[in-house]
Amino acid sequence: MDLRVPTSKTVLMQHLQTLVLRGNSYWIGGVITPAKLPALANKMASRYPVTRDERGRTYDRSKGLAGAHFVAFPTVDGNIAWWVLTSDGKGGLADKKASPDAHVAQHAMRANGHIEFEDYVLLYAHKKDARSVIDAKTGREKQVIKDCSTWTWKMSSKAYGQVLAAIERDVAALNFGRDDVGRLEGLRGTLAYQRRRPLFSGVRTQVLQLHREADSQWGLMRKAWLGRYTLLAAKYGDNAGRLRSLKEITSKHLPKMVRMKVFGATTLGHLLRGELGSERAVT
Repeated sequence: MDLRVPTSKTVLMQHLQTLVLRGNSYWIGGVITPAKLPALANKMASRYPVTRDERGRTYDRSKGLAGAHFVAFPTVDGNIAWWVLTSDGKGGLADKKASPDAHVAQHAMRANGHIEFEDYVLLYAHKKDARSVIDAKTGREKQVIKDCSTWTWKMSSKAYGQVLAAIERDVAALNFGRDDVGRLEGLRGTLAYQRRRPLFSGVRTQVLQLHREADSQWGLMRKAWLGRYTLLAAKYGDNAGRLRSLKEITSKHLPKMVRMKVFGATTLGHLLRGELGSERAVT
């Protein structure tokens, strides 16, 4: 099959988010070796209408049939992560009479059915969204905070806990480190790495929380660091041993996610021939 493959890891995650947001909340998936991909793709194509285009899927849904999508992407270890997602309707994963996979299908909304990928989990989460509106009295633009719920990716509890533990170790060791371009070390390096994550709203909120936690913990130890590294303290004065401010982090280092083009020319065939390198799996 010549089904196309998302162009990067962040794009893959955004694609899965969009599919679920549009009602394709039933899913199955796993990780396989590249050699098993042709048989799997053909089997899923024989069971679900994964080769239909958007116009065809819209027509199917109007007739009570399920829409279906097959998604595959290379992992950092050279394997292939895959998913089949379908909407409600006849012939989909929720159709226990027609689908041979209905007994193992998950629903993305359920607590035990969330889609996970590497460090991340796709959740239906509550968030506060800042929006610009025109004040009816003054005619000027103003910012208002709206409560809303939507699908977003977040770091898993395990991944978040691992970062917290790394922060605690760096602080305890007075390992202030550095976050220069190309060199990430110590506490500053740990935080800089978090800013490089795919900044979906849920992840972005967590990264900011991690910076707040680091700022709080480091604030208690900075005096000890200054006492140990007196030459650096003298050289940098009041800025010595200071983390980037939360204001700088939010305004310059945590950009909001934008909509990206999902597909290029790469297809499942390229995956089989090894023409989509594992470096694509880390971006």
